[in-house]
Amino acid sequence: MRIFKFIFPFLYARNWHTGAQELSRPRVALFSAMLFLILLGVLMTLLLQTPVTYKAAFL
Repeated sequence: MRIFKFIFPFLYARNWHTGAQELSRPRVALFSAMLFLILLGVLMTLLLQTPVTYKAAFL
């Protein structure tokens, strides 16, 4: 858990009463949504850049 806290310190907020760092649910939700949108954009880019091949249909 220390490595996660070291890599993502912006996901933690200080508790007003105890002064300890706690995982902030709104920050985690926003970070997850941002990560999902970035991955969706990369996936769409990869799919939309595939070449289109046309094949003549025999009648």
